[in-house]
Amino acid sequence: MKIRTSVAAGIAVATAFALTACTGGASTSGGSAADGEVGGEISFQTWSLKNDKFTPYFEGVIDAFEKENPGTTVKWIDQPADGYEDKILQQAESGELPDVINLPPEYAYSLASADQLLDLGSASKVIGDYVDGGVEAYTYDGIDGSFGFPWYLGTELNYWNTALLAQGGVTATPQTFEETMDAAEQLAAAGIQTISDVPSPKSLQIMVSDGGGTQDVYKDGKFVFNTPEAVAIVERYAELYKAGAISPEALQNAGTANANINNFNKGTVAWATAGPNYIDKDIAVNAPTLLPDVDVTNGFGNPPLFVQGISVSANSDNAATALAFAEFLTNTDNQIEFVKLATGFFPGTKAANEDPSVFAETAQNEMQATANDLAASQMNDARMLGAPQFTEAMETYAKQQIALAVKGDITAQEALDKAVEYAEQNVVGWADDAEMKGVDAS
Repeated sequence: MKIRTSVAAGIAVATAFALTACTGGASTSGGSAADGEVGGEISFQTWSLKNDKFTPYFEGVIDAFEKENPGTTVKWIDQPADGYEDKILQQAESGELPDVINLPPEYAYSLASADQLLDLGSASKVIGDYVDGGVEAYTYDGIDGSFGFPWYLGTELNYWNTALLAQGGVTATPQTFEETMDAAEQLAAAGIQTISDVPSPKSLQIMVSDGGGTQDVYKDGKFVFNTPEAVAIVERYAELYKAGAISPEALQNAGTANANINNFNKGTVAWATAGPNYIDKDIAVNAPTLLPDVDVTNGFGNPPLFVQGISVSANSDNAATALAFAEFLTNTDNQIEFVKLATGFFPGTKAANEDPSVFAETAQNEMQATANDLAASQMNDARMLGAPQFTEAMETYAKQQIALAVKGDITAQEALDKAVEYAEQNVVGWADDAEMKGVDAS
């Protein structure tokens, strides 16, 4: 029997992004039903958010919605962090999927594939209010529609050790990926390492986009990340490795989380990527002597976007009320209040990100305030990387093959071809998964 991976395609990423880790083809009938009268009872499900920190917030939002819409009742359900995707499948199988449900894009994909979610792109008149990349995260290859309102978001920025840059004669902080590669070559000539990670199919999307191109991981039912543009970047990394620009740890730790952050904190490399709260929450705590030498810039091209969202069941008996509540919960005012509690995250509407000082935690260091502003400014350019079909196991295998290419053991083309072949051999579609779970995927 094949191992189930479709719903679990992004479990590692989605779980890491859930707040618990950081803070302790659509049904056409659903669209017409959503135009009905707002009233009656609906169910609303969150993912491990009923606690002392967030419960008062949700109770307040529900109370405000019910007062604004007399005759409505919202029944709040909260599921534990562990086993959430299995619980969702059980609910879908039994016809008990909540009317409004907190889903990361990976989980929403599986349900949308089986016509379990309302197409919000058609049903909602306010879909244009949300961050474009967040809306796109709930839009899937081969399925018409968009199936989630972006709710709380994350991204990454570029961080630089200016002391190392200066030692190597680099006087201006790189602003593009190409400038970074050129700087790495220059620094290597001075015996300074810049890079402590190797590319992956996901990061290659960012690098290609920075040069104005487009790099897909999965398209038209196939894995397609072994492109000439990707090959050229891996070959450039191989050249830089020979020149001494890439640390040995980059190859040793290929596929290991936070490897580049750990090396940057040691002061041994000039460049790293990390989340927007990296300065106050990590460097200031774990590498305070590094603080005076740290600069931060926007992510390259289309930076990564990490997303949690709110979806609506296509089979809701009260779709109009469900849609109205989903829009209310994720409107600008409520999103701002939510991310005030969910520190380090960003709201999912365009208007909410116009002034991060309204919601961001007070910066303890000046550069942290800069990072907050930069992260907010790139929200609409950020895009979710990979694809629901592309699992963490596939990502890890690909990085290991790319590391061999960087070292010179195999060619860049061979590495990417092998990674694509591995992905093709290990993908399981929703139909296969649903059959095992008993969900109607027809």
